[in-house]
Amino acid sequence: MSVFTLLFHAVNAQVQNVYWIQFNSKSSNLFLPKESFLSPKAIERRQKQNIEIVENDYPVYAPYKQAVAQVADSIIHTLKWFNAITIVLSDTNKMPQIRNMSFVKKIQKLDVYPVAEKKENSKLDFSLKAIEETEVRTEYGESFNQTEMLHLDRLHSMGYRGKDMFIAVLDNGFVNVDTIKGFQQLFSENRVVYKHNYVNRNDSVFGSGTHGTSVLSCIAGNLPNVFVGTATQATFALFITENNQSETILEEYNWAEAAEKADSLGVDITTTSLGYNNFDGGFASHTYFDMTGSKAVMTQAANIAFSKGILVVNSAGNEGTNSWKFITAPADGKDVLTIGAVDKNGKIANFSSRGPNASGAIKPDVCAQGANVAVLDFRGLPFLSNGTSFSGPIIAGAAACLWQSDSTLSAAELKKIIIESSNYYTNPNNDYGYGIPNFYKAWLSTTTKKALVNSEVISTVFPNPFSRYCTLFIKTSQKGEAGISIADISGKVVFKTAIPVFENDVQLLEIKESELLSAGSYYLKIEVNGSKKTHRIIKTDL
Repeated sequence: MSVFTLLFHAVNAQVQNVYWIQFNSKSSNLFLPKESFLSPKAIERRQKQNIEIVENDYPVYAPYKQAVAQVADSIIHTLKWFNAITIVLSDTNKMPQIRNMSFVKKIQKLDVYPVAEKKENSKLDFSLKAIEETEVRTEYGESFNQTEMLHLDRLHSMGYRGKDMFIAVLDNGFVNVDTIKGFQQLFSENRVVYKHNYVNRNDSVFGSGTHGTSVLSCIAGNLPNVFVGTATQATFALFITENNQSETILEEYNWAEAAEKADSLGVDITTTSLGYNNFDGGFASHTYFDMTGSKAVMTQAANIAFSKGILVVNSAGNEGTNSWKFITAPADGKDVLTIGAVDKNGKIANFSSRGPNASGAIKPDVCAQGANVAVLDFRGLPFLSNGTSFSGPIIAGAAACLWQSDSTLSAAELKKIIIESSNYYTNPNNDYGYGIPNFYKAWLSTTTKKALVNSEVISTVFPNPFSRYCTLFIKTSQKGEAGISIADISGKVVFKTAIPVFENDVQLLEIKESELLSAGSYYLKIEVNGSKKTHRIIKTDL
C-alpha cells in the first residue's frame, strides 16, 4: 500500500512551470551612472583591485521585465549578471507571446518538483553534542583548538579581528541571532547592516533556520572565555537562500541573486555552507560531470562574484561517506576557495567531500577543523558539531583578519596567499587540497614583501596577552639599531636590550626574559633612529 501511495503521488504531482528568460541586451541601462546601481563600497572595491565596470554590472532593463510580467504569473528572480529573469507561467499557451518578443534571447524551462512539507533540509544535517565542562585555557574557551590550528590567535593578538571587513553569509536562516548573547555586540555596534530572505521574498531572517545561526557563530560569536569566533569585529550581511521545505534548482538562483546583491553592497567576502547536486524528484539534478568548475548556475555566479573582487568561500560538502563522495556546486568553482574539514589533530574528516572537480582541479582548496568543532546553537550555547558547514566560515573569518592587515591585497592575491601558507602546498591531494592554512605565515609573507619608507617602523607583539614569554616582530625602513625595553606601569624599566636591524628586513625576537615577569600590564618600547613605537603587553598567570 505504501508503495502504491508513493507512486500515485508522483504521477499526480504538478510540476511548477518555472522558466528562465534571458534578454539580448541591456538597452539604455548601459548609460546609467555607476552610482545608481553600485554602492560606494562596491565601487571602492573595484577601484582598489583595478576591476573595470562591465556590461554584466548594469541592471536588467526594466521595460523588458515589465513586458514579460504582463504575460507571466510572477517574476521570481532578476539576475543582472546573466541579463535574465525567472518567471512562473501556469498557462503555457501564453509562452509564444514571450518567445516572440524581439528582446528575448533564450527561454529555458526549469524543472522544479512541487514543494512538500518536510523537516529542515537534509542537506544541512548537522549534529550537536553538549560540551563537557573543561578548564578554560584562553579567551577562546571551547573554540581554542579551531583557532590555534590556523595560527590565527597570533593575528588576533596583533589586533586583527576583521574590523572594517564586510562579510556576507548565505544560508538557511539565522534563528535567534538578534537575541542571543553571543551576538549581542553585533547589534549594539550596528554591524548587521543588511538582511534579506530570498526564499520568502522579505527581510525576515531571524525566525527560522538553526544552521545559519551556528555558521555565523564560527565567525561572529563572542562569549569571552567560552567561545570566540574568527572575526568578531567584522560587519555582516545576512541572506537566506536555502529553502528548508524543499530542494530544487531555484535555490541556486536564490544564491545567485543574493550574491549579486552582496556585490552591489560592497561585501569583501561571501561564505556559504550550502552545496547542490541532487534535487527533489530528480528534477534538474546534477551529475559529477557537471562539476566542471563553471557549469552549474550557482558556480557561474560564484566565479563572477570573484571577478568582482570578492573572496568567495564555500564549504566542500559532507558527501565523503556517501555514494556521491565528491564536492558539490558551487564548491567545484574554479575561483571558489573551497574548504574541507579535519579533526582536532588535523586529520581529514571522513565525511568531508573529496576532489577533484570534473575538470581535474584540486579540490578542496584548504581545510580547517570541522569534526567535533565548537559552535553556538540556536540558544546561544556552545556545542560540538560536525560538518564542512563550519570549517568554511572559520576560514572566511580568518581571511577577513588577514585582509584587514593588508587592505591593498586583491581577492585573487588573498586567495593565493592563503593557499601558499598551507601545509600541503607543495604536495596537494584531493582529500586535504593544499592543506591547513597558517595565517601567521600568510601574514608574514604579506608583511615581508612590503617596502617601508620615511623611517617607518612596523612592529607587533604576540601572543598578547601571554602566559610564558612574548615574541617581538619588527621591520624597519632603515639600517641601524633597535633599542627595546619593557617597563612596568610605574615606568620602571625591567628589561632592556638592543638588536641590529636592516633596511626592509624582518626581525623576530623571542623575549625569553619576559617569562620572569610577574602577572600584570607592561609597556614594550622600540626605538630605531629616532622613530618610536610602544605596545601595551599583558602577562598572565600560567
